[in-house]
Amino acid sequence: MDKSGRKRPNANYPLTEKSFPKDEGPVFYYSREQRLAKAPPKVRALYKEASKKRFGFFRVLTATRPLSMLFASIMLLCALLFIISFFNNFSASRYTLSGNRLAVTALRFQDETIVVMVKTAQDENGAYTGPVDIAVSPAASGGSDPADYPVFPQRVFFSLNSPEEYRFSLPFAADKLVMVLQGEGEGDTAQFTVPVK
Repeated sequence: MDKSGRKRPNANYPLTEKSFPKDEGPVFYYSREQRLAKAPPKVRALYKEASKKRFGFFRVLTATRPLSMLFASIMLLCALLFIISFFNNFSASRYTLSGNRLAVTALRFQDETIVVMVKTAQDENGAYTGPVDIAVSPAASGGSDPADYPVFPQRVFFSLNSPEEYRFSLPFAADKLVMVLQGEGEGDTAQFTVPVK
């Protein structure tokens, strides 16, 4: 009975284990299988034991639609960077000097011209190593005397490290540069024209 003197509706039901005989436990009148049989398909799917999927790196990256879009964007950016770097290598002028490949680019920055030269040894045993004298001058335009143009001397040292990068700035601006490279040997000479971007 409660405080008002009324009898509880479940007063006649045994609610604790002490109310049952020792050899019996509570009696369940339905099972989980019977209950799930009447449940909607979505609820039944939640209780089904899903087969364990093997871990896969690609499967994790494309598990949902946003992850798939992110993965596709990253792959597209990587492909663009690869294409840009591939064509950027071809934009440099390529020359050789005694077993060394030279990639030379010239850039204009304000009133100066910056020359970038990347040296890669074609054959590490037979490539030239040692001092290299460089003379740089603006390319002469038609009808003008080349002696009127300034010549900028520079000296670098080639070693067996590959690749090596050399940078130097010129105190003049020009559309094209004439470069002469001279090593210590008689055949160690290269002359070429480099456009300025």
